[in-house]
Amino acid sequence: MTNIKFMKNNAQLISALLVLGTFLIQGCSSTGTLHTEDRNCPDPSQDQLNENGYLMLQNGVTLKCQVKNYTSKLSCTGITDGKEDGWVCKSGTKNAVFVFDENGILKNAKTY
Repeated sequence: MTNIKFMKNNAQLISALLVLGTFLIQGCSSTGTLHTEDRNCPDPSQDQLNENGYLMLQNGVTLKCQVKNYTSKLSCTGITDGKEDGWVCKSGTKNAVFVFDENGILKNAKTY
């Protein structure tokens, strides 16, 4: 009963992990750990920032380099399937998965 309740309550997490698994099954290659900020990245516009000045992740809007700067203090590993790529990031008890399209625009993000 507990497993069914967990699956119902965490359907989005399970979906994100399935996307990650799809990348891995398709023969993705690790691009290594991402540690440096992209200083040539355009600053997000004011409507992309919350009231505290932090980047709000928006599918179809947020650029890969902006997410890279957003995650510069996290431990992230890059993955790719040759067309789309993504990152799996960790910081203590927080985890995140980011998927980008072939143009480097955020396609989907999940934090858990």
